[in-house]
Amino acid sequence: MTDIHLLGIRHHGPGSCRNILQELERIRPNLILLEGPAEAEALMPFVSDGQMKPPVALLGYQPDAPQNAVFYPFADFSPEWQALRYALQENVSLRFFDLPLAHSLAFEVEKKDSSKPAEANDETIEYPSDPFDLLAEAAGYPDGESWWNMNIEQRRDSSGIFEAVKEAVSALREALPGHTSRRDLIREAWMRRMIRTAQKEPFERIAVICGAWHVPALENMPKVKDDNELLKGLPKVKAECTWIPWTYNRLTFRSGYGAGIDSPGWYHYLWHHPDDDGTYWVSRIAALLRGKNMDISVAHVIETVRLAQTTAALRGLPTPTLEEYNEAVITVIGFGDDIPLQLVRETLIVGNRLGTVPEGVPKVPLLIDVERLQKRLRIPFTAEIKEMILDLRKETDLGRSLFFHRLALLDIDWAKPETTGGKGTFKEKWSLYHKPEQIVCIIERAVWGNTVEEAVQKYVSDRMTRITRIPELTGLLDQVIPANLPELVEAMTIRLDRLSAASTDIVEMMEAVPDLVNIVRYGDVRNLDFSKVGNMLRAMVARILAGGLLVCINIDEEAAGELIEHLSATDYAVSTLDDEELNGMWYGFVQQIRNSSGAHPLLSGYAARILYDKGRISREEMRDTLSFYSSVGNAPSDIAYWFEGFLRASGSVLLLDDNLWQLVNGWLCGLSDGNFIELLPVIRRTFSNFTTAERRKLGEKAKGFELNGTDTGTAVGNNSCNDEDASNVIPLLGKLLGIG
Repeated sequence: MTDIHLLGIRHHGPGSCRNILQELERIRPNLILLEGPAEAEALMPFVSDGQMKPPVALLGYQPDAPQNAVFYPFADFSPEWQALRYALQENVSLRFFDLPLAHSLAFEVEKKDSSKPAEANDETIEYPSDPFDLLAEAAGYPDGESWWNMNIEQRRDSSGIFEAVKEAVSALREALPGHTSRRDLIREAWMRRMIRTAQKEPFERIAVICGAWHVPALENMPKVKDDNELLKGLPKVKAECTWIPWTYNRLTFRSGYGAGIDSPGWYHYLWHHPDDDGTYWVSRIAALLRGKNMDISVAHVIETVRLAQTTAALRGLPTPTLEEYNEAVITVIGFGDDIPLQLVRETLIVGNRLGTVPEGVPKVPLLIDVERLQKRLRIPFTAEIKEMILDLRKETDLGRSLFFHRLALLDIDWAKPETTGGKGTFKEKWSLYHKPEQIVCIIERAVWGNTVEEAVQKYVSDRMTRITRIPELTGLLDQVIPANLPELVEAMTIRLDRLSAASTDIVEMMEAVPDLVNIVRYGDVRNLDFSKVGNMLRAMVARILAGGLLVCINIDEEAAGELIEHLSATDYAVSTLDDEELNGMWYGFVQQIRNSSGAHPLLSGYAARILYDKGRISREEMRDTLSFYSSVGNAPSDIAYWFEGFLRASGSVLLLDDNLWQLVNGWLCGLSDGNFIELLPVIRRTFSNFTTAERRKLGEKAKGFELNGTDTGTAVGNNSCNDEDASNVIPLLGKLLGIG
């Protein structure tokens, strides 16, 4: 008769690892049934390869839909990993006996399918996050994590531990029947089927290693027909499996078999230093903080360890847990401040370890090419965030830049561009942060090509053919240019030419101008020929000049607010290019807006501001314009909107030009009470956009400025503003500036 030994574990935990290894040595099984997908058995030989270093993960995915994927992570302190190594070292048969990926991935498809409400309803039930919280509450622990850590992971004596876990979980499953989802019930039915199959074979002792929650369901087996009924008609898809590197940070996430832990770095320490009294752990903390320029002495280390041990003893604990060490660090090193602990958490408590897998692991060709480029350019994946400043005059840095830009075009977000300080267009700054999900994205993009260059060409070409708006295409072309893909740029330029020739949307053209300007400027830097784009840019601005005024007439405030953003962006872009012909056309259009009586006053005011800043309106013309818009013949709302456009985003005009100040000040003082109350929200909004420093200086200027424009400190005898006027003006300006 076959002996079945059910060993319930936590999927990641140093105590569970030690317990498993001790129990395997005791029972000496002929077969190990390990929780995991059956498809992973073919990948077992890689575990014995010296190049496989945890943390790693089994990645299961659907080849025709790679985004449908699941991860099964392993660390040094994962019981499954140690069981795998034991089986290989002792030449013991091992089988993964969980539900195959072909079925579990099909469940993911069903879950996302809104046409299957029954399955969707099953997945939306809110189960308790950690059923062991109930045991923790009964035993006086703050949560289930603390209870499990003290009673399982830091326990020295493993005798009877698996029986105790089984009894505890049996009680929890009875108290929380809703915690076990339909999918878990199906998984457990499959596990029982695999156990029955193994019992029919000539194995004397079988060790079944699975999550502790499943043990009661595997011990109390129902009838075979009941399990068969539950497994009848399971959905199925094609599935593939491979090994990928994993990180300690990602071990904190629930995935695969639902496991997630809060402190993988702490568990790593417990696994590799089981006999340490805490001195090594606190010494590592001290070394880290010294690297952050904190003055940490040996005395700090000794007192921190002593305090943690004393606190544990007072709480009736045999050894300090992570909580006791954290409290001691805050008290001794932080003097009551938790800032040192925040520094420690990311590096030590969670950890930034990244695993490695052998080169022979099955991979899609695109992933192989990515890794080849990483190796050549010396930019491997790392667990921590890494910043790089590239000098594009250097061959290696230029190669890195091209690689990063091409990955970005594939929507692989490993490298993200950052703003770099200093002058020169030869510098780029990138922030690198690896997430295992990026490998899934690479696998997903593999259908477009076997190399990065080929995949980018085909993937972006497909995107390009589906774009119908000019700004969207120019934005994409702006991203493609630094990736050095001339054939793709040529195809996109032709597509852009056709779109711009067919377009009649003036606003769309204004949206596209900044990107087109950037493309032309970037071509100059990289010595690329973008004369076609330059010709398109001039044609587009000419069409804006010919018909742009129509979109500025008879529109409401909201539409005018959107247009002013396009005007601002386009004006800045044209100014940076500094092309005489282009400037002439653009400022001709702006002059049309300024002179038009039908244009929204918000746009008229901003157009006047642009022309005044560029020196295309004289001081006398500006004074006449202000006098016209501040005259009583205009509607109060039009006056307010015009001033909002003219003073948009800067109080410097009022600070530096006393003539403008006097006109604005005179207009405000001349408003009737009713008009002032009506316009106050709009005017206040205008002034609120000024910087704090500008508003403060405007307030100071208001205190010393007379209505006739003379300084009160030097022209007291000729003062035309009496005390009553001053008492009215200053509070009014205070309200506008938000300083009263």
